[in-house]
Amino acid sequence: MATLIPTFSSCSQRMTSGERRLAQRLEDKLESDYLLWYDVPVGRKRLHPDFILLHPQWGLIVLEVKDWKLETLCQVNPQTVTLLTAEGEKTVQNPLEQARGYALELAKMLEQDRLLVEHQQAHQGKVAFPYGYGVVLTHITRRQFDAQVGLCKVFEPHLVICKDEFYEAVDAIAFQERLWQLSPYTYGKEEKAEGKRLTIEAFSRFGTSLNLSLH
Repeated sequence: MATLIPTFSSCSQRMTSGERRLAQRLEDKLESDYLLWYDVPVGRKRLHPDFILLHPQWGLIVLEVKDWKLETLCQVNPQTVTLLTAEGEKTVQNPLEQARGYALELAKMLEQDRLLVEHQQAHQGKVAFPYGYGVVLTHITRRQFDAQVGLCKVFEPHLVICKDEFYEAVDAIAFQERLWQLSPYTYGKEEKAEGKRLTIEAFSRFGTSLNLSLH
Protein backbone atom coordinates (compact mmCIF):
# COMPACT_ATOMS: atom_id res chain seq x y z
CA MET A 1 0.00 0.00 0.00
CA ALA A 2 1.39 3.40 -1.01
CA THR A 3 1.81 6.28 1.43
CA LEU A 4 -0.35 9.36 0.81
CA ILE A 5 0.80 12.70 2.25
CA PRO A 6 -1.21 14.18 3.90
CA THR A 7 -3.25 11.17 5.00
CA PHE A 8 -6.48 10.41 3.16
CA SER A 9 -8.56 11.01 6.29
CA SER A 10 -7.09 14.49 6.74
CA CYS A 11 -7.58 15.74 3.17
CA SER A 12 -10.49 13.79 1.65
CA GLN A 13 -13.03 16.49 2.53
CA ARG A 14 -11.32 19.00 0.25
CA MET A 15 -10.98 16.55 -2.63
CA THR A 16 -13.41 16.33 -5.52
CA SER A 17 -15.20 13.01 -5.91
CA GLY A 18 -12.83 12.06 -8.71
CA GLU A 19 -9.77 12.97 -6.67
CA ARG A 20 -11.02 10.85 -3.77
CA ARG A 21 -11.51 7.85 -6.05
CA LEU A 22 -8.06 8.28 -7.58
CA ALA A 23 -6.41 8.72 -4.17
CA GLN A 24 -7.99 5.50 -2.93
CA ARG A 25 -6.90 3.65 -6.05
CA LEU A 26 -3.33 4.96 -5.82
CA GLU A 27 -3.08 3.95 -2.17
CA ASP A 28 -4.58 0.50 -2.74
CA LYS A 29 -3.02 -0.48 -6.07
CA LEU A 30 0.52 0.88 -5.68
CA GLU A 31 3.18 -0.81 -3.59
CA SER A 32 4.65 0.39 -0.31
CA ASP A 33 7.71 1.98 -1.96
CA TYR A 34 5.54 4.64 -3.62
CA LEU A 35 5.15 8.07 -2.01
CA LEU A 36 2.15 10.21 -3.00
CA TRP A 37 1.43 13.86 -2.29
CA TYR A 38 -1.94 15.54 -2.72
CA ASP A 39 -2.28 19.29 -3.32
CA VAL A 40 0.77 20.35 -1.32
CA PRO A 41 2.71 23.57 -2.01
CA VAL A 42 5.97 22.81 -3.79
CA GLY A 43 9.07 24.99 -3.79
CA ARG A 44 9.39 28.76 -3.63
CA LYS A 45 6.67 29.22 -6.26
CA ARG A 46 4.32 27.15 -4.07
CA LEU A 47 3.07 25.11 -7.01
CA HIS A 48 0.00 22.98 -6.28
CA PRO A 49 -0.12 19.87 -8.51
CA ASP A 50 -3.13 17.68 -7.72
CA PHE A 51 -0.96 14.59 -7.20
CA ILE A 52 2.78 13.91 -7.19
CA LEU A 53 3.93 10.27 -7.32
CA LEU A 54 7.46 9.14 -6.53
CA HIS A 55 8.92 5.65 -6.93
CA PRO A 56 12.61 4.72 -6.43
CA GLN A 57 12.91 3.04 -9.84
CA TRP A 58 10.12 4.50 -11.96
CA GLY A 59 10.64 8.08 -10.92
CA LEU A 60 8.33 11.06 -10.64
CA ILE A 61 4.84 11.59 -12.08
CA VAL A 62 2.59 14.65 -11.83
CA LEU A 63 -1.17 14.16 -12.26
CA GLU A 64 -3.90 16.72 -12.79
CA VAL A 65 -7.42 15.44 -12.15
CA LYS A 66 -10.56 16.70 -13.87
CA ASP A 67 -14.14 15.67 -13.11
CA TRP A 68 -15.31 17.00 -16.47
CA LYS A 69 -18.08 15.40 -18.50
CA LEU A 70 -18.16 15.40 -22.30
CA GLU A 71 -21.29 17.54 -22.43
CA THR A 72 -19.58 20.31 -20.44
CA LEU A 73 -16.64 20.67 -22.85
CA CYS A 74 -17.29 23.55 -25.24
CA GLN A 75 -13.87 24.02 -26.78
CA VAL A 76 -10.37 22.62 -26.27
CA ASN A 77 -7.03 23.75 -27.63
CA PRO A 78 -3.40 23.22 -26.59
CA GLN A 79 -3.50 26.19 -24.20
CA THR A 80 -7.04 26.38 -22.79
CA VAL A 81 -10.31 24.52 -22.26
CA THR A 82 -13.70 26.26 -22.30
CA LEU A 83 -16.29 24.65 -20.02
CA LEU A 84 -20.05 25.07 -19.71
CA THR A 85 -20.84 25.74 -16.04
CA ALA A 86 -23.90 26.82 -14.08
CA GLU A 87 -22.59 30.39 -14.34
CA GLY A 88 -22.00 30.16 -18.08
CA GLU A 89 -18.87 29.47 -20.10
CA LYS A 90 -15.56 29.42 -18.22
CA THR A 91 -12.08 29.18 -19.75
CA VAL A 92 -9.30 27.43 -17.82
CA GLN A 93 -5.75 26.33 -18.55
CA ASN A 94 -5.34 23.09 -20.49
CA PRO A 95 -4.65 20.61 -17.63
CA LEU A 96 -2.18 18.58 -19.70
CA GLU A 97 -0.11 21.69 -20.33
CA GLN A 98 -0.50 22.56 -16.64
CA ALA A 99 0.78 19.12 -15.57
CA ARG A 100 3.66 19.37 -18.05
CA GLY A 101 4.64 22.75 -16.67
CA TYR A 102 4.60 21.41 -13.11
CA ALA A 103 6.72 18.39 -14.06
CA LEU A 104 9.34 20.51 -15.86
CA GLU A 105 9.48 22.99 -12.99
CA LEU A 106 9.93 20.19 -10.44
CA ALA A 107 12.69 18.67 -12.57
CA LYS A 108 14.43 22.04 -12.78
CA MET A 109 14.30 22.36 -8.98
CA LEU A 110 15.69 18.85 -8.48
CA GLU A 111 18.55 19.51 -10.92
CA GLN A 112 20.00 21.92 -8.36
CA ASP A 113 21.00 18.91 -6.21
CA ARG A 114 24.07 17.01 -7.47
CA LEU A 115 22.85 13.77 -5.88
CA LEU A 116 19.76 13.80 -8.05
CA VAL A 117 21.33 14.38 -11.49
CA GLU A 118 23.13 12.43 -14.19
CA HIS A 119 26.90 12.82 -14.42
CA GLN A 120 27.43 11.05 -17.75
CA GLN A 121 28.12 13.46 -20.58
CA ALA A 122 25.06 12.64 -22.71
CA HIS A 123 22.60 13.74 -20.02
CA GLN A 124 24.88 15.58 -17.64
CA GLY A 125 22.96 17.78 -15.23
CA LYS A 126 19.57 16.17 -15.97
CA VAL A 127 17.61 14.41 -13.23
CA ALA A 128 18.81 10.82 -12.78
CA PHE A 129 15.40 9.16 -12.92
CA PRO A 130 12.37 9.18 -15.23
CA TYR A 131 9.70 11.81 -14.81
CA GLY A 132 6.41 12.50 -16.51
CA TYR A 133 2.93 13.88 -16.27
CA GLY A 134 -0.64 13.17 -17.23
CA VAL A 135 -4.32 14.04 -16.88
CA VAL A 136 -6.97 11.88 -15.21
CA LEU A 137 -10.49 12.30 -16.66
CA THR A 138 -12.70 10.81 -13.99
CA HIS A 139 -16.02 10.93 -15.87
CA ILE A 140 -14.92 10.03 -19.40
CA THR A 141 -14.27 6.43 -20.48
CA ARG A 142 -11.52 5.45 -22.90
CA ARG A 143 -14.11 4.61 -25.58
CA GLN A 144 -15.75 8.02 -25.17
CA PHE A 145 -12.38 9.74 -25.28
CA ASP A 146 -11.21 7.89 -28.39
CA ALA A 147 -14.44 8.78 -30.19
CA GLN A 148 -13.74 12.51 -29.76
CA VAL A 149 -11.28 13.38 -32.51
CA GLY A 150 -10.85 16.93 -31.21
CA LEU A 151 -9.95 15.70 -27.73
CA CYS A 152 -7.42 13.19 -29.05
CA LYS A 153 -5.68 15.89 -31.06
CA VAL A 154 -5.25 18.15 -28.03
CA PHE A 155 -4.79 15.58 -25.26
CA GLU A 156 -2.20 12.99 -26.28
CA PRO A 157 -4.04 9.69 -25.61
CA HIS A 158 -1.10 7.99 -23.87
CA LEU A 159 -0.94 10.90 -21.39
CA VAL A 160 -4.60 10.55 -20.38
CA ILE A 161 -6.01 8.10 -17.82
CA CYS A 162 -9.74 7.59 -18.24
CA LYS A 163 -12.58 6.69 -15.88
CA ASP A 164 -12.59 2.98 -16.70
CA GLU A 165 -8.81 2.63 -16.30
CA PHE A 166 -8.87 3.00 -12.52
CA TYR A 167 -12.00 1.18 -11.42
CA GLU A 168 -11.73 -0.62 -8.08
CA ALA A 169 -11.41 -3.97 -9.88
CA VAL A 170 -8.45 -2.85 -12.02
CA ASP A 171 -5.44 -5.15 -11.90
CA ALA A 172 -2.70 -3.56 -9.77
CA ILE A 173 0.12 -4.40 -12.20
CA ALA A 174 -1.85 -3.12 -15.19
CA PHE A 175 -2.62 0.09 -13.31
CA GLN A 176 1.05 0.64 -12.44
CA GLU A 177 2.13 -0.05 -16.01
CA ARG A 178 -0.41 2.50 -17.22
CA LEU A 179 1.15 5.08 -14.90
CA TRP A 180 4.67 4.28 -16.11
CA GLN A 181 3.59 5.07 -19.66
CA LEU A 182 3.26 8.71 -18.58
CA SER A 183 7.04 9.18 -18.36
CA PRO A 184 8.40 10.67 -21.60
CA TYR A 185 11.57 11.93 -19.87
CA THR A 186 13.71 8.87 -19.13
CA TYR A 187 17.18 10.09 -18.18
CA GLY A 188 18.77 7.45 -15.99
CA LYS A 189 16.18 4.78 -16.78
CA GLU A 190 18.58 2.76 -18.92
CA GLU A 191 20.68 1.80 -15.89
CA LYS A 192 17.84 0.61 -13.68
CA ALA A 193 19.99 -0.78 -10.88
CA GLU A 194 22.00 2.44 -10.60
CA GLY A 195 18.87 4.53 -10.90
CA LYS A 196 17.22 2.58 -8.09
CA ARG A 197 20.25 3.01 -5.82
CA LEU A 198 20.47 6.72 -6.52
CA THR A 199 16.83 7.52 -5.96
CA ILE A 200 16.52 5.46 -2.76
CA GLU A 201 19.48 7.39 -1.34
CA ALA A 202 17.95 10.59 -2.64
CA PHE A 203 14.46 10.29 -1.13
CA SER A 204 15.25 12.64 1.74
CA ARG A 205 17.06 15.00 -0.64
CA PHE A 206 14.02 14.94 -2.93
CA GLY A 207 11.82 16.15 -0.11
CA THR A 208 14.31 18.82 0.90
CA SER A 209 14.75 20.10 -2.66
CA LEU A 210 11.00 20.54 -3.13
CA ASN A 211 10.16 21.44 0.48
CA LEU A 212 7.98 18.33 0.75
CA SER A 213 7.31 16.30 3.86
CA LEU A 214 8.21 12.61 3.57
CA HIS A 215 5.90 11.57 6.40
